[in-house]
Amino acid sequence: MAAFRIAGFSGLVPRLAKHLLSSNQAQTATNCNLAGGDLRPRNAALLVFSPQIDGEIRSMFRIEKDGNEKWLAWSRDVDVARSPVAGNTPQRFYYTGDGEPRTSDFEMATAGSGIYPSTCYVLGVTPPVNEPLVMASGGSGAATSRAYVYTFVTQWGEESQPSPVSIVTNGKIDATWMISNLDAAPPNSGAIIAVFKNSPVAGQAEISLDTVFGLRADEEIRFESVSGMTDLNGLFTLISVDPITKKVVISLSTDQLYAGGGEWKRQAPHNTGGMNKRIYRTLATSSGSEYRYVATLSAVTKSYSDTVPDTVVALGEVLPSTNWEMSPANMRGIVMLANGIAAGFTGNEVLFSELFKPYAWPTSYRQIYDQEIVAIAAMGTTLVGMTKGNPFTITGVEPATMGGGMEKLGVAWPCMSKRGVANFAFGVGYPAPQGMVMIGTSSDIVTKDLFTQKEWSELNPDTFIATSADNRYYCGYLAGDSSLMFVIDKAENASFSKINQNISCIWTDPITGKLYIATNKKIYEWEGDTGTKLFYEWKSKRFVTAPPVNYGAGKIDADFEMTEEERAAAQSSYNETIAANQTLISSYSMNDGLADTCLGEYEIGGDATQDIPLLSMDSLQFQLWSDGALKFAKQVRNSRAFRLPGGYKADNVEFVLSGNVKVNSVVLAETMDGLKQA
Repeated sequence: MAAFRIAGFSGLVPRLAKHLLSSNQAQTATNCNLAGGDLRPRNAALLVFSPQIDGEIRSMFRIEKDGNEKWLAWSRDVDVARSPVAGNTPQRFYYTGDGEPRTSDFEMATAGSGIYPSTCYVLGVTPPVNEPLVMASGGSGAATSRAYVYTFVTQWGEESQPSPVSIVTNGKIDATWMISNLDAAPPNSGAIIAVFKNSPVAGQAEISLDTVFGLRADEEIRFESVSGMTDLNGLFTLISVDPITKKVVISLSTDQLYAGGGEWKRQAPHNTGGMNKRIYRTLATSSGSEYRYVATLSAVTKSYSDTVPDTVVALGEVLPSTNWEMSPANMRGIVMLANGIAAGFTGNEVLFSELFKPYAWPTSYRQIYDQEIVAIAAMGTTLVGMTKGNPFTITGVEPATMGGGMEKLGVAWPCMSKRGVANFAFGVGYPAPQGMVMIGTSSDIVTKDLFTQKEWSELNPDTFIATSADNRYYCGYLAGDSSLMFVIDKAENASFSKINQNISCIWTDPITGKLYIATNKKIYEWEGDTGTKLFYEWKSKRFVTAPPVNYGAGKIDADFEMTEEERAAAQSSYNETIAANQTLISSYSMNDGLADTCLGEYEIGGDATQDIPLLSMDSLQFQLWSDGALKFAKQVRNSRAFRLPGGYKADNVEFVLSGNVKVNSVVLAETMDGLKQA
């Protein structure tokens, strides 16, 4: 007697034909939580923050200090790395992708009530450009020769590279050594002198400024109060900076004529508040000549009289920052390795910072690859590089000797989406044309038992935005005009399942482990609304029998009652939604009325109100299909056996479960008695 029982529900295996699936695998698995083996609905996402942002959220980051939580959001692809310094009480962080590399902390980023981060600094410290002038006078001691340099030091203790070296000057050891021509701190704003449109080429503008000290190509600058050529008022990325002519070049096509005036401002200012200068001078030692610390001056001070004896200078610090360059203005992908080294990339070049100094990026630490880099990720003290060809790894504990070079993996697995990269406890995963690559103790395509390259390509891996949570790969992707999600779980029965969720960003908080998504300019905690259950759909494999039979009975073991905890959560969610909608209506915040909004702001006929969640969890529909035709449908309300229609026999059947209740098992048999034997 033909019968079968399904328990231990699993997910999709797209590479297999529907009749070749295992008995518990699915043709359709949408909004299903299958991790425990039973079939459960997923919880709805919980709204946590609505940032005031232009455009969709493409990157987000949660920052917290003394229990005060704030959300940072960007409409660009931004990477954020927390400070590696122990006792990071200011909650300092570093980020790339929002213009030039930048840094901020909790107080700066959350100042005011606008878009966070509200303020920041450019990452790194611009070095002085003026060579110090030195003149020795007086003294009666032994003759000596000295050279001087000076550096800038921020209020955070970050030190720049030194200035150009002074001319070696002769004098007495007890002379008064006058050092002058010292730069003041680099400016964060200034005046526009002249503008030349279609220069140096058509579609560009050449702008003469009062100073370009501290400006670099690929940095962002804002022009304001320009007369005549008002198209210039706005934010631009510098194409080039000429320190001799004091001109910058931007991309700008305009028919307007410059009439005068205007100011420029850095989008990411230098950290000049409380900035100082440090003076260093040469001192002969047994190992040669070194630059030793002499004095600290205010950044505005432009001269200094040095009368410090050599015996005191000998006790001073050796100049530490000779090679502490700023990171390139076009650096992307900042990550922090476990050993306190920050890493980034630009083009085909990997960059490393000094240990525990994410503001200092010596050129000598850079490593060049033979293919363009798409993304990088940290895996302990190993850096994983994903490229347009072969991936690579670099391992080490010192930035100067990181691994002695790159280890190029022997297979061409191009990274198709930078935003599709995710860190797992066992490695780094990313989408390649062949499937999902996992680089860890070994490297392989870990989805080959789920997909052939054909099925994988149908997910459009070049559109992936992903993260990992509980070592599961959560990913958003584009399917035609729609945006969906899927989950790959190699460690559980779930395998691969889909989710009806449109997202623009997804992120896992490394501190709490919680997963967050962004959609429609709002941030949600994934499955955070325990009182609202999504409706799932799970379609079985095609069961084939020979000879044809008639399945005449069925039984579904399911939980049709909410737990007390679920009931309380549902009531709370219901009450909160009703209150939120009432507030919108009462405060006239509905753009003049329900379903009356700007085109494109909501779905057609939609508005700002939230959908009312269900107060029950009692929906379960069963469908039986054969030869592509629906044979039976039933709204199941309990776990009692039920009869299926007769009058036909078939050699293949499939069934569909859709609803929001937990299902433990499904049994189909030819007769009621057969259910007991299945």
